[in-house]
Amino acid sequence: MKKTLKRISVLILALAMVFAMGITAFAADTDDTPNNWKGIETTDNTIGIAKQIVFVNGEDTTVREPNITYTYTISAAAPGTTTTITDHNDISGTVKAGPIGAVSATTATVSFADTATAAANANGTGEEDIKYANFTFTPATFGAPGIYRYKIAETSNVTKASVGVTEAATYNANRYLDVYVSKTSNTDPTLKIYGYVLFEGTDTTSITDDDVSMKSAGYVNKSTTTGSQEDVDVYTTQNLYIDKTTTGVMADPANDFPVNLALTAASGVTANPKIDVTLGGNAALTGTATDTVGTYITFATAMAGTVDNGSSIYLKGIPAGGTAALTETNNTPDSYKVKAGKTSGAEDLLAEAIVAAGANSAATSSQTLNARVNVYLTNTLDAISPTGVVVRYAPYALILAAGIVLFGISRRRKANEED
Repeated sequence: MKKTLKRISVLILALAMVFAMGITAFAADTDDTPNNWKGIETTDNTIGIAKQIVFVNGEDTTVREPNITYTYTISAAAPGTTTTITDHNDISGTVKAGPIGAVSATTATVSFADTATAAANANGTGEEDIKYANFTFTPATFGAPGIYRYKIAETSNVTKASVGVTEAATYNANRYLDVYVSKTSNTDPTLKIYGYVLFEGTDTTSITDDDVSMKSAGYVNKSTTTGSQEDVDVYTTQNLYIDKTTTGVMADPANDFPVNLALTAASGVTANPKIDVTLGGNAALTGTATDTVGTYITFATAMAGTVDNGSSIYLKGIPAGGTAALTETNNTPDSYKVKAGKTSGAEDLLAEAIVAAGANSAATSSQTLNARVNVYLTNTLDAISPTGVVVRYAPYALILAAGIVLFGISRRRKANEED
């Protein structure tokens, strides 16, 4: 009896393990996370097509989204008569053209806007900012069980380049959607949707269960390499940091020196995005405004502000590829030595030179915004030499020196005569 019970217990445990493994395998086959999407089994009549923009920045930060709206248009594909789907049990089915009448609406939109932010870093993970274009189907309209194929095409309301968005390698604006339709049961002929597969290919692409590389959740990053993007839109921005030091025993650290920043947009970028502004100390920047995200300035080719000792201006989220150069006005009655560098106290961006009262410094060397750009601006006014003393008494000193020399010569002559 005990042996029988033990055998039954072992059998029950084995069945439990098999059942658990079956659940695990099912979950692996229907993983619908955006970057590991193999197809999804669901009875939901609405499917969301994922749209991702990968945000890249030299710092771990958040940046504003670009202003762009994507439209997705669904239409019936033309799979022909030889296009098939084969699952892991080698069961095959022929793909049919999807009836457009089964879709409640033929277009769906996804919008990104500069009133929202997204996480950005050098690796460009950005998975937090995924949005969905939703399409809803009416199962009864399909008419019969089967696999129905649709084509989905992406367009945008502006050119991507105009807002600083670039397409990663192998980008494809088209996707194909297979909708799986069956009867509710052998005794209930009511049609239902039980799954979807979204993939890149053509109208006539035949798919087997092993063809996971072409499947995805939509327009998302398919690269499995950290810091790499594939088949997805990318928005790269960088930041500019301006730091001010006024030094020297005769300098006025509280003086607000006017600065002018010349920005040029990257090639093809015509939009005027909002750039986040952080002012440190007593720094000021003309033209700033505030919205729900924070303080910003609209991108412009010329920006003006003021900085004094210990203050700073930080501009975040400038579309990458543009350039920046800085000049300063000496609004004091004194002559300052001015220099600028990529690090504090350096002069690799602007060699130190004297800037007279009311004059402008030379521009810092133009820096391309392909990484964070730092500009450390230093003004120096040391002790002024009392040069006026030399000017007033120099003639008299020369006369006295000449008199002494003449007196010495005359004494020597007199001594020689006496001898």
